[in-house]
Amino acid sequence: MRFYANDHDFMADDRLLATDRFQKSHLQVFYNAKKMAVMKEWIDMDGESLKREVLEYDPGKKLIRRYFLNADQKPDSLIQYGMEEPWSEEFRKESPKQIQGYYEGQESKFILNESDQIESIHFTDIRGDHYGKIDFIYDHLGLLSGEVWISLPTEKPIRRFAYSIDMLTNRKEIWEFDHRGQEVSHVALVKPPADQLYKTPPPRYGNRLDEISIILEEIREKDLAVPFDVFIPKTDYDLMVLTNGDSLLIHLIELGNQRVTFILIGEKGELTMPKFRVQSITSKYGERIFP
Repeated sequence: MRFYANDHDFMADDRLLATDRFQKSHLQVFYNAKKMAVMKEWIDMDGESLKREVLEYDPGKKLIRRYFLNADQKPDSLIQYGMEEPWSEEFRKESPKQIQGYYEGQESKFILNESDQIESIHFTDIRGDHYGKIDFIYDHLGLLSGEVWISLPTEKPIRRFAYSIDMLTNRKEIWEFDHRGQEVSHVALVKPPADQLYKTPPPRYGNRLDEISIILEEIREKDLAVPFDVFIPKTDYDLMVLTNGDSLLIHLIELGNQRVTFILIGEKGELTMPKFRVQSITSKYGERIFP
């Protein structure tokens, strides 16, 4: 640990004697085994902590993040360095064209509100010039209701988002607007009833995506283009394995509490099988349906 009179002296490595820190406001800095500063703490005249700053480095010893904590040790803000930071990268795609070289060491400062939600993000280039910010808007319930992307120093909005959440129907909507205020996209998400979404009855397990067959079926029927290389396993039929070891190719109709309803491939008409005689059922997409 080292002591400094202030942050300026810390930058200059002008240290304060340990005996000179008493009854004086000062800065104490903690270091790791590599002699790199990992935490800075501001102390008042009474020896009480005013605020803290935690520093994080990459494997190359380059500073990548600074976390700021208030007197209650709650997060106040965060600064992340580098032009690869996702929010700044997306912001620059929408902002007026500028000299890209100035963003190499840019910083993104995330400021939190009293509810520990992101209130705004401020972007600063390597020269120290503020080139943009994103303000987040919340409703009286604390739900995100909008975003405003503002270019600096012109203070002109370049992008807006509006969010709507219907708590009764669980419907979520997102609108996007360009710098002219014109709507460029609108997305509505509605959660379907569980009996329409899942094939397996409760309880369901968190490590299994029960709706995968529905998603894959939609991709196949609508001939959707998947924007990445992916192998989707698929057979023509569902597979039911009985407790006696027999395997049946079927088309599953219903998985009830006591029995399984299915159509045997090559046969007509629906059949039923008591569940105690069924060892497992696997969908044509390789999804384990039962147990």
